[in-house]
Amino acid sequence: MSTTRAANAKETSTKAAKLMNGAPKLYDLLKDLLVQLPSLLVLLGCMIVAVSRWRRHPKVSLMVLVSLGLLSIHTLVSDVVYNWVPDWLIQAADASDTQRAAENVYLVLGLASNGIVAVAFVWLLTAIFLQRGAANENV
Repeated sequence: MSTTRAANAKETSTKAAKLMNGAPKLYDLLKDLLVQLPSLLVLLGCMIVAVSRWRRHPKVSLMVLVSLGLLSIHTLVSDVVYNWVPDWLIQAADASDTQRAAENVYLVLGLASNGIVAVAFVWLLTAIFLQRGAANENV
């Protein structure tokens, strides 16, 4: 009976240690999300403006909402990904190849992150210039 209690106590302490190791990561994630909060609020405000203009310009509003939604989701997901994924992938690499693994992980994450932002901005710029009338040449 005491062997079972000892095993349960060891398992409980192992779980507690894992939770304690994850606590700084969770704190970092919350801190990163708080840093992004002003940007997220601005994106939300712009989304509200796009919805309010829906009747006048439905295509433009749709493209703006898609691009701003992508930027919002990107902000949240990238904070989570940058907080946990590099450590997981770098720790899975060979001890002798940690530096190269870190460089590759951050290179791929940076390319993917910037690629998503580029797509969102292309959508946003397309929406800005969509349904424009001809320029008045009498200026």
